[in-house]
Amino acid sequence: MYFTATSQPVKLFGNYSLSLPQQQMASNIQAIHSLHIGGLYQLPGQLKNLNVGLEFGIGMYAHKKIDQTFNFDANTSTVVPVNYNSNVFNFNLQTRYMFLDETKHLIVPYFTAKAGVYDFFSNIYIEDPSDPDGCHPLDKKNLISDKALYWGAGVGFQVDPSLFSKHKKDLPVKFDVSVNTIRGGKLDYINTKDLKDEQDVPSTNGKPLLVKFINVGTQDIHEHKVAQVYTSPLRLIEIKAGLLFRLGNW
Repeated sequence: MYFTATSQPVKLFGNYSLSLPQQQMASNIQAIHSLHIGGLYQLPGQLKNLNVGLEFGIGMYAHKKIDQTFNFDANTSTVVPVNYNSNVFNFNLQTRYMFLDETKHLIVPYFTAKAGVYDFFSNIYIEDPSDPDGCHPLDKKNLISDKALYWGAGVGFQVDPSLFSKHKKDLPVKFDVSVNTIRGGKLDYINTKDLKDEQDVPSTNGKPLLVKFINVGTQDIHEHKVAQVYTSPLRLIEIKAGLLFRLGNW
């Protein structure tokens, strides 16, 4: 979909993105599944091969429910279901340089560069234990969020659907496929790839995320680990596929 009040086309795009964690992140989290929307403006005149625009994306890399065992003393333990939802949001400014004239070719390769902000955030919901005399969580929800600046670069193709038809013509809709590398600053995030019970040996590379519990009988307030928080640089390989729509004339 393109909407414009000028002779220069504005392009709107929407796509699905599969982001594969790299380096240290690959040991801690699963792939990120995201949906992206954005718009591009084609510069006029001799700069017509250059497009500039905005992009927004939101996605998820974990949705789990795990029974966690919490030990309160030498003789008492409680099994509590814990729900983990880990998500991402990103925003960027980007440029796209088309290597061929879009009006004359059905397949147009391009180079893209972008810079923006990535936000990793997790919501942890701790259910009440079935034992009425056991310990109950005071903080049922615990939100951890961290942001980092990032930059990305990659290559892609715009493909006119009429390529697969007997009648070749320039259509206002294109298939859009690209691969990008994403690099950014350090982020804190929950390790959802290898969640462990409280009694397990803690990792030397992470730090515990603690939640307050209260003993119903004694009213004693204490803390237990519900997740492990890791810190590492943002490193992703982003594979995207979607549609791009044009409004306005070339």
